[in-house]
Amino acid sequence: MSETTDVLINSLPFLLEGAKNTLLLSFFSIFGALFVGLIIALLRLSKSKVATGLAKLYVSFFRGTPLLIQLFILYYGLVSVEIQLTAWQAAYTGLILHFGAYISESFRAAILSLSKGQWEAAMSLGMKKSLIYKEVILPQAWRRAIPPVWNSLIDIVKASSLASVLTISELTYNADQIAASNFKVLPILLTAAFIYWFFTTILNLIQSFLEKKLSIPSS
Repeated sequence: MSETTDVLINSLPFLLEGAKNTLLLSFFSIFGALFVGLIIALLRLSKSKVATGLAKLYVSFFRGTPLLIQLFILYYGLVSVEIQLTAWQAAYTGLILHFGAYISESFRAAILSLSKGQWEAAMSLGMKKSLIYKEVILPQAWRRAIPPVWNSLIDIVKASSLASVLTISELTYNADQIAASNFKVLPILLTAAFIYWFFTTILNLIQSFLEKKLSIPSS
């Protein structure tokens, strides 16, 4: 037991370094996925058949193929067409594009759930479409989209572990390296799992706070 404890104590700085990189990867991927998701949702709802068709194709591909394959394509596959991404660039791009597809559907569903009366009332005031989205539609849609969108954000944190296959020194990769070097596989992986659990618990608490803060008062 003391030997395992010593290994965990000695390994903690390396695990925390990996956890820091996991947070960094997750943080920027979350904001990128939110931005991409919103843009794709608006394209799906546009009157342009070309824009709608391309958005549908994007969503279908990135929701219908595994994230791991997408990462391999970005990091290893694009080299064949003379596009070389770093491991970090491939990981960011893969996470953003993959979860942007899921988030776009959450945003689209939330926007479509609003009554047509919202649009008609805003248009009767002479508001332009862009202003209606900004001032009327998106603030209400964001409230309704919080639960499914937040689930995707939590999934981003967990899915960031797949960046380990690109040899990025994040939490899973570092934990695997430590376990392989000292053969204390179970305690090291459990420690990594608890760190992920801590991150997702914090996000769940933030989600609960936002749902209460932004909840629509009952009539």
